[in-house]
Amino acid sequence: MKIYRSVLFLVLTLFLFQRTNGQELIMPLNDNAVIKSHVKLHPVKKSLKDVMLELPFLDDFSSNSPFPDPAVWSDSFAFINKSYEVNPVSSGVATLDAIDEFGTVYDYATIDPVTFDADYLTSQAINLDYPESDSLYLSFFYQAAGNGLTPSAHDSLCVDFYNPTLDLWSNIWQISGDTLKPFVQVMLPIVDTAFLKEGFQFRFRNKASLPKNSDYLDERGNVDHWNIDYVRLDRLRAYSDTVLRDVAFSKPLPSMLENFQSVPWDHFSRAYNTHYSGSIKIDYYNNDTATRNITRYLEIKDLIYGEEYSPGSPTTQDIFPGTFSSYDISSIYPFEFGRGDTALFEIKSYLRTDDFDYKANDTMTRLQTFRDYFAYDDGSAERSYGLRGQGTSGGIFAVRFESFISDELGGLDIYFTQLKDSLNLNYYFKFMVWDDNEGLPGNIIYDTDADYRVFYSDGINKYTRVKFENKVPVDGTFYVGILQYNQYLLNVGLDVNLPSNGNLLYNLGSEWIASGAPGNLMIRPYVLRTYSSAHDQLYEKTSVILYPNPVSESLSIKFPDTIFEGEVKINVYNVSGQLVASQFNQDQSLYLGNLSNGIYIVTFQSDNYSFPSERIIISK
Repeated sequence: MKIYRSVLFLVLTLFLFQRTNGQELIMPLNDNAVIKSHVKLHPVKKSLKDVMLELPFLDDFSSNSPFPDPAVWSDSFAFINKSYEVNPVSSGVATLDAIDEFGTVYDYATIDPVTFDADYLTSQAINLDYPESDSLYLSFFYQAAGNGLTPSAHDSLCVDFYNPTLDLWSNIWQISGDTLKPFVQVMLPIVDTAFLKEGFQFRFRNKASLPKNSDYLDERGNVDHWNIDYVRLDRLRAYSDTVLRDVAFSKPLPSMLENFQSVPWDHFSRAYNTHYSGSIKIDYYNNDTATRNITRYLEIKDLIYGEEYSPGSPTTQDIFPGTFSSYDISSIYPFEFGRGDTALFEIKSYLRTDDFDYKANDTMTRLQTFRDYFAYDDGSAERSYGLRGQGTSGGIFAVRFESFISDELGGLDIYFTQLKDSLNLNYYFKFMVWDDNEGLPGNIIYDTDADYRVFYSDGINKYTRVKFENKVPVDGTFYVGILQYNQYLLNVGLDVNLPSNGNLLYNLGSEWIASGAPGNLMIRPYVLRTYSSAHDQLYEKTSVILYPNPVSESLSIKFPDTIFEGEVKINVYNVSGQLVASQFNQDQSLYLGNLSNGIYIVTFQSDNYSFPSERIIISK
């Protein structure tokens, strides 16, 4: 019932907001800036055509990359994320929608009810040369919409199988568009001998369409979302084999701060007593039908100075089958506020589960940045926001912030989402700053002399930094916002994963009204600071490098240069959760020549350090 109540609340919130307020609107995105930024830094990898995967096949999309893992998937159209999901099987899904792998609406997109083939998620070649009696099944979970837009009744999610002999794809399963509901598991038997061959592949495909309302062309953006989770293909299964013997994280880790995602570093020392949460809430789910015992850990690492700290002590818990669990782990950390002018911390929580558990989803990380800006949003835009329609010319929207020390604003960071045909590039506006009047914007303390037009950015942080013409003094509560000259949507990015807590307001000429938007605008005011170039090098590689991958016999292991004292135990699991190899790190290599071809998860255990798990392929 917990899942149904939370999903129903989200559905009602979005429905009432969109239907009862015709002037303040939430719209679909027209691109995906997360993908665009990664494309610039990490070109799409080519298919591993020389690799033939062996069973079992399993991926739950728990990695931090926005692209499908090229070790098991042959294309990059799906968006791997932890923001479009609503109560997933494990945190991380593959989202299919109406935009391509570069984050842009497909050029050949059609208008509802005419559909077009949009995204694909295609497996690498798999050895499926087994007799029909081996009872092979492909299973997966799917969810329509999630935190995105509902596919229309004409849209659909499809599964296709590939016949390598005939070089032919056949549609095996499909489901029509639907409203947001809990994830549903699908079991597909593979019995046709046309598919029981080496070189078999399967793929997910969505048929999408853009809204047909020609009066509002800005609705023709990224629509028709489908989330896919926990894809598994194996032999010796049955239709009733639906139980996942796995305890997994179900939500991303939250901010250290109770009401902010970030504040300037020198403000944090003052905000610490009132806004530092003191604990990190972790959420996980027991997918098994049996009660499971787990141990929970939390680590915080200062990535600038290389210092690691484990607040509190590991705790254990029995978690009942088919239930969510939340637990607050102490995050009290000995911050040195006077050191440096910025800070970056890696928060890492992990679960110690039974040996047969799938290990790739037992670790969750997030970066906590303290630099020069205030932020409520988590950096992901699932929708866009604006004022549109009669009476919105001259309309204003504003976001409430708090300066914990007397300071000066230098400007703001903002992210505008693109519209098809770039319609909003011609819309004018100005930025404004207000002081506080009993919880509402009061006197105007700054407005830009110049008029602005909407601008696009696809940088790694998605934001464009706008410098104010003058310094703006702030102390305590202040508001930053926009006055628009036209009655059209400006389309500011909207993060719907975190509530606005009443911090977003708008005014159409008579009074300030609390917004009904289910999220936070991607507007981040910044204070005037000067940083040395050394502080731009904030990120330190903390993962282990494994090579070659795919590997045939000996796997080389390279730990980060800052390591280390003590021993690390290296464990290798197959995707069924069985421990198949283990050794300590002294040799810096691991012999795997005695293992069968297939996908494996490598984990690392240490009393002093922790590293994310890695996926490898053994191919001989």
